[in-house]
Amino acid sequence: MRDLEKVCIQPKYNYCTGEERFTFIKLPKCLVEDEGFVELSMDAKLLYAFFLDRVSLSIKNGWIDNQGRVFIYYSIKNICEDLNCGTQKACKLLDELEKVGALERKRQGLGRPNKLYLKKMF
Repeated sequence: MRDLEKVCIQPKYNYCTGEERFTFIKLPKCLVEDEGFVELSMDAKLLYAFFLDRVSLSIKNGWIDNQGRVFIYYSIKNICEDLNCGTQKACKLLDELEKVGALERKRQGLGRPNKLYLKKMF
């Protein structure tokens, strides 16, 4: 229990000082409220939010294909680190997103990462 206390931040109250600086990811409400996404796990929804956050970086980097579509790179290793999960679970989450049409993967081969096309679900 002592080790946990060392790494946990002591909770503090919020005050109206304007000093709060947080980084956020956006989770589209439709993924939570729409009945069409009931079968999608919460982890897959969270992964979609991480992917959505990455789209702006892809635009900055000019990662746009010859059809004008933005793609992202997000390795299995990144998914495992961000969601604190194993490789098998990361692959399952990608499959979930692909199954509902939220994601399209394009293999590049030769050890290069897949291009991930995130589709708008809202």
